[in-house]
Amino acid sequence: MKTEKIEAIKKRFHREWLLIELDKVDESTTTPISGRLLFHSPHRDEVYSRLLSLRRRKAVLVENSADSLPKGYAAAF
Repeated sequence: MKTEKIEAIKKRFHREWLLIELDKVDESTTTPISGRLLFHSPHRDEVYSRLLSLRRRKAVLVENSADSLPKGYAAAF
């Protein structure tokens, strides 16, 4: 797969869990800018299973592409 902006990937796979290999990160804010989609699924467990099977050494991002988290989920920063 080719490198794309994170926002473009999120728009294409709305309301799915995404596994993205990061290519570019804003160092001052640590915000992911672009990457390559490795896997997507509406089910979080499938994405985490794929993450555990990776042998890559690059940074990856696991994110839900919805505007808000699914019911029953919370985020902490």
